[in-house]
Amino acid sequence: MIFLIGFMGSGKSTIGRELAKELNSDCLDSDQLIEEKYKMTIGEIFARYGENRFREMETEILKELQGGKWSIVMTGGGMAERKANRDLMKNKGKVIWLNCSFEETVRRIAGDNTRPLVKEKGMDGLKALYEKRVPIYQASSDFEIKTTGLTIEETVKKILAGLKN
Repeated sequence: MIFLIGFMGSGKSTIGRELAKELNSDCLDSDQLIEEKYKMTIGEIFARYGENRFREMETEILKELQGGKWSIVMTGGGMAERKANRDLMKNKGKVIWLNCSFEETVRRIAGDNTRPLVKEKGMDGLKALYEKRVPIYQASSDFEIKTTGLTIEETVKKILAGLKN
């Protein structure tokens, strides 16, 4: 399996779908799997149970995850925060960090009301969260792709090259 990690707006979903097409493989979205399993939106889960319970749900989904060698798993931005999740991803496949500048992620997620942490934290809180997560992404990944300024096609090409090494 190939796990795409990175901050919200780094391109995990967009790149994941394109990479799956290129590899002729399935594409799994961890947030979507959680919503399907628990019959609630991510926003509803955050509102009702809080972030800690949501993170536990992410771990449960990772444990249950079955896929082929080239299955693409698009993770939530905070998936790598828990050590258990990092270990599960490493044991099940390759972990690729889509590294995008904070300014670019803000531009990409502007106006997206479906992200609970954007509503909850505001811009200063998001910046602090970004800075907290960057070293976690760096330490968790098998390799990094800097997506700022790249097209979808360029990013996919770089991932494919990285997978060959």
